[in-house]
Amino acid sequence: MSQAQKLERFAQREVLRNIHTMIVSDDDGGYVAFGQYHLRPGVGMFRVYNLAGYLAGEFGNKRTAISWCVADRNRQIGLAQHIKNLDCKRQQIGADLAATQRSVIGTKDCAFAEMMMTKMQPKAQLYAVLNNELEKCLNSAKYLQLRGFENETARTSGIQAN
Repeated sequence: MSQAQKLERFAQREVLRNIHTMIVSDDDGGYVAFGQYHLRPGVGMFRVYNLAGYLAGEFGNKRTAISWCVADRNRQIGLAQHIKNLDCKRQQIGADLAATQRSVIGTKDCAFAEMMMTKMQPKAQLYAVLNNELEKCLNSAKYLQLRGFENETARTSGIQAN
């Protein structure tokens, strides 16, 4: 057995042994997270599927999708649900703001444009509040993930560090 074959066999064995702690890209531009979730990119979103292939959620970006996976994997169901709900609301309001902006840009009626801009202000403020709240949740999920890496020796030796 050549040195390259030994290295390949070792790498495969270690990946299989540690797949529950890894986020690995797949051949289709998606990701496999923790051996439990499959993230697939879509138009302006990431879809998360569980092992059985059922859709677990649709998220506005990869960071939010991964954060949801981290919270779900760590059995922080409240945090996972909060991330999903905030992201859904943020996507809805973002789409509404984008549609309103397109209608304002496309109009020649200044009074209509002014009225639409005035109507957009509370939604823009709500969007900012949702962004801040979601950012706090994403940071909490990041903390959960980093806490698992706290003890480097235990992590690399195969002993769980929680």
